Amino acid sequence: MKLINIATAVALAVGLAAPARAEVLRFSSFEPPVAHITKNILTAWAADVSAASDGELEVQMFPGGTLGRNPAQQLKLVEDGVADIAWVIPGYTPGRFNEGTVAELPFLVKTSTAGSAAMWALFDSGLLKGDYESFKLIGVMSSSPNGLASTVDMTEPGELKGQNIRAPGPTMLSAIKSLDAVPVGGITGPTLAESLSRGLIDGTFTQWGALETFSAGGVVTHFLELPLGATPMLIVMNKAKYEGLSDKAKAAIDAYSGAAFSDRFGRSFDEYLSEAKGRILAANKITVIDPDEALTAKWQDAMSVATQDWIAQTENGQAIYDAFKAELEKAEASN
Repeated sequence: MKLINIATAVALAVGLAAPARAEVLRFSSFEPPVAHITKNILTAWAADVSAASDGELEVQMFPGGTLGRNPAQQLKLVEDGVADIAWVIPGYTPGRFNEGTVAELPFLVKTSTAGSAAMWALFDSGLLKGDYESFKLIGVMSSSPNGLASTVDMTEPGELKGQNIRAPGPTMLSAIKSLDAVPVGGITGPTLAESLSRGLIDGTFTQWGALETFSAGGVVTHFLELPLGATPMLIVMNKAKYEGLSDKAKAAIDAYSGAAFSDRFGRSFDEYLSEAKGRILAANKITVIDPDEALTAKWQDAMSVATQDWIAQTENGQAIYDAFKAELEKAEASN
């Protein structure tokens, strides 16, 4: 009996001394592992959170669509528990994050830094409701503003009439329709280059980073530099998974989430955008159109109906628009 008690005591002591096994969180990205956002923002965030948890968490990246290749399915991966965390483009799931599409309105967002700060502030103020409340929000961000990349010269607003133009979100598609162009949805980033080269679309609202990430720089021939609306983005976590974590694990996630994540994302995105533009222009012959004040005014006038429609068709639209604009101005003044 004594020997058994000694053996039990030793076993208990060894068990108590053994380190607890880290909780693994699966982070899904549809981007290739070498793409900027995945490599330099998401993977770095995962490493920081893992380190801050003191061994309680291991955030593992699953890039390149290894948990699900379709960008439009990333939200469902989190809802179904296939992924614990995912980078989501709300425009690929229309109707689920309506209030946040304010970032898609033309001539509002000037940089990802300001846009991302304003998006988080809007969420933090409680103005973004609905499906936002169904998840643990790691970050609420926006891209830098999208210009018009095309395979034909479209400098004047009237030159878009009848052209097939793609955008990554419903509000930008509405703006395209206001220009008498043919709005084309359902084309995600990974199929962008093929859609342009095959003539399925004549142009797309996008930014230089997406052109590089999805290898479309060698397809477009013209790029119109105007802030034609940004792309809202989210980093979402399964809420039940988050709530089931220890206090220390939650604290590690919270320390690198919210305003801190949105700021980290925006600054990195803007810096990368400038670098990507340089690389694309060095390797390809693309005509970059920088509109003067008169041409910019033409575009603003032609697209103003998109903003009016969004405000009229969105519940609490005017309040959301005014708050977002004020937060953008605040963020721009502080940077």
